[in-house]
Amino acid sequence: PNMASAGGVEGLLIDVAGARSAGVQKEHEHVSLRYWRRAEKRQWVLAYFIGNAILYASRAAMPVCVPAIAQEFNWDKTVSGTVLSVFFWGYATTQVLGGYLSDRFGGEVISMLAAVGWSTITLLYPQLLYIFSSHDTCIRFVILCRILHGALQGMHYPSFTSLLAHHIRETERALAYSICSAGSLFGALLMGCFGSIVLVHFGWHSVFYATGLAGLLWAAIIRIFFVRRKNIVSIKSLNGSHDNQKKNTPMPWRILCRKPAFLSAIVAHVCNNNLFFIMFSWMPTYFHETYPEQKGWIFNVVPWLVSMPGSVLAGWIADSLIRKGTNVTHTRKMVEVVGMGGAALCLLLTDYTDTFGLALLAVSSGMFSQAFHNSGVLVVPQDIAPSSAGAVFGVMNMLGAIPGVVGVYLAGHILEVTGSWAAVFHLTAAINIFGLLVFLVYGSAERII
Repeated sequence: PNMASAGGVEGLLIDVAGARSAGVQKEHEHVSLRYWRRAEKRQWVLAYFIGNAILYASRAAMPVCVPAIAQEFNWDKTVSGTVLSVFFWGYATTQVLGGYLSDRFGGEVISMLAAVGWSTITLLYPQLLYIFSSHDTCIRFVILCRILHGALQGMHYPSFTSLLAHHIRETERALAYSICSAGSLFGALLMGCFGSIVLVHFGWHSVFYATGLAGLLWAAIIRIFFVRRKNIVSIKSLNGSHDNQKKNTPMPWRILCRKPAFLSAIVAHVCNNNLFFIMFSWMPTYFHETYPEQKGWIFNVVPWLVSMPGSVLAGWIADSLIRKGTNVTHTRKMVEVVGMGGAALCLLLTDYTDTFGLALLAVSSGMFSQAFHNSGVLVVPQDIAPSSAGAVFGVMNMLGAIPGVVGVYLAGHILEVTGSWAAVFHLTAAINIFGLLVFLVYGSAERII
């Protein structure tokens, strides 16, 4: 992005953690119209690949460590499910806010500031668990911290979605987005592999320490090398400017919410997230209980290892089809047939496996297929509302976070009552197929606003 300062702005200009103000909003909108050059795009995509990896490592730390923590603090399945699921209470509340602020002040700024917050909480988790001696008080406090953790991480995806929508062409968006999103899978892989090793040799405390420090380091790098002197704030604009308020064009939410393309994308995203969050939160426990003799680093690594190339492959296929003249809507739908349909099928096949190898193959194939979602529905906000992609994605992802609360908790409750993993997998697959059908019938990638 252009590094020129905002000259002519009245009032004292100060640097506030790189945040841009309404006083330089016009400059930001002008800069946003310029696409990144190839070298710039590579730098930003690499930066957010790494950032997403650390973000997901932070998010995956609790699911990986929860068996050890539950054993130490005597948590049952319901308590563990609650601790895992409440993350998404906070995660859902800040999606729209994160998207709005990112469209207004820049995605790199919002994601950097949020990273400082969620990294700090991750770093402090081991100490937070020992603050209270009372078992019930400790659980309530951990739940509160998990909600705050989720709220801070909730700003991240709308932030980089807004950033990419403003600076990457339509024919290149799917691949860039899928590479950044593959960072999330890489983070889950890192946590599954190295996190499991650290957990065994150094204890669960060290998992949180290492991840928190990595997040703070990433935020510092973004601040130093990517958020530079262009990001300035005027004292006058901090208090609000009547002129600037006049220039702000409100989002036509009433129009957008009446469009089947937007509504079907939300339904599909909610259903897909239900599958993803359940597998993300409960997959380690599934393998740990079903195949207790197997090594954790194997089943915590392989599914995420194969999902990364799935994400990148989907982006390459989608962009290639669009460049060759394939309709964008048809491309997004074809990708989702593999993404949502393939994941549901593999989850159903898991019930018919009787060995660790077959179960691992079924789950890994499902996660490979699920990664195609990154180049399907997840790119639709950039297609239908490129100038407001952060806010639109924020609404979609806010609702998409609901399964993280309901689905993850319900899965734990079903397991507690029935002890049946098949019941969880069958219900999850059915919901995913429903979301796919809705998107195939009503989905569209035509620009709305």
